[in-house]
Amino acid sequence: MAQADLDTTISALQGGLTSLPPEAAVANIESWQQQLKDAAPEVASTLEELKSALTGGGASGSSVGQLLAKLGSQASSAGASAGGDAGTKLQQLGEMLTKAGGSL
Repeated sequence: MAQADLDTTISALQGGLTSLPPEAAVANIESWQQQLKDAAPEVASTLEELKSALTGGGASGSSVGQLLAKLGSQASSAGASAGGDAGTKLQQLGEMLTKAGGSL
């Protein structure tokens, strides 16, 4: 997982969920799916659910929020296992996703 991708995703979330154009959010999700499909298939699957919810047009805020919270938990767990700077950033990302999910 590229450090730059972690930094980009964290930066995007720091700006708030609504500051990210939908096309950019989907592109970010697809990038993560490609990187994680073999190493973390359960995370890639959750990302696919989120992408479908965002592009399907009928998703409720609560369903998107639940998916973000699930991704947050998965990222935090991965961060705890990874250690080092990447682990710290994954845990930060996990906290941000969980918080964002709870706000919807």
